[in-house]
Amino acid sequence: MLMSKRKQQTFLGIVFIILIFIILHFVGLLRPIENYFRAIIKPGIEGMYDISINFNEQNELFKNVEDLKEAYLSCLENDINNKIDMAAFQILKQENEELKKQLNYIEKKDMLTVGAKVIGKNIDPLGNTLILDRGSNSGITKNNPVIVGEGVMIGKIVRVEDKTSVVRLINDNQSKVASALINQSKSIGVVEGGYGISIRMNYIPQNEIIKVGDMVITSGLEENVPSGLLIGVIEAVEKEAYQPFQKAVITPSVDLTKIKQVLVITEF
Repeated sequence: MLMSKRKQQTFLGIVFIILIFIILHFVGLLRPIENYFRAIIKPGIEGMYDISINFNEQNELFKNVEDLKEAYLSCLENDINNKIDMAAFQILKQENEELKKQLNYIEKKDMLTVGAKVIGKNIDPLGNTLILDRGSNSGITKNNPVIVGEGVMIGKIVRVEDKTSVVRLINDNQSKVASALINQSKSIGVVEGGYGISIRMNYIPQNEIIKVGDMVITSGLEENVPSGLLIGVIEAVEKEAYQPFQKAVITPSVDLTKIKQVLVITEF
């Protein structure tokens, strides 16, 4: 009982002191003391304000959590838009670089071409073709060779419609291109695809010397395909005893999975 009575007295004493301070504040007797403490903490308050301005970098002060949240969401949206713009810029840059290479090649050669964009590819596991956004209305016909960059052959047109056409890539299992090697023997053969996985040059005479690194080009021995279009380089040689021909595995000069723009050679 004694302890409880003392707690009550302490509580009442604290309440009484608080009331005295409230009364003194309202009558103005505590103003000199308040001004003194306000002067002490003023630099700290101003420093916090300055930090908030420098952090925001736009001379703005967040007054509450909602303002901060709104600014954060705005920053996220701007960041996403910037990334989208950057991606679009990179795509345009790559397309422009490819167009420059193609134009440089056409200026050097006396041939007619049609520029086209890749708008799709097949999903057949046994084949490898691309769909172009140009067709017979643009002068494209079946068996026209298709190139990228500065004269790199990637395939031939196999189907044509009014506004679209289909390219059979050189790694398609039905693809065949009359080809030649840039070597001492000037070896000739046929470049054939292997179900979209590999490319081989077949029917190379057994007695001719071929080696890794030799360049493979079109031979010009088939209709509609000019000579000298680059196909790739020899990666490995397959030579068997008592066989009339030897074979070579070829690495294409371009990545056939990342083609976006092409030139179709319509006349040469």
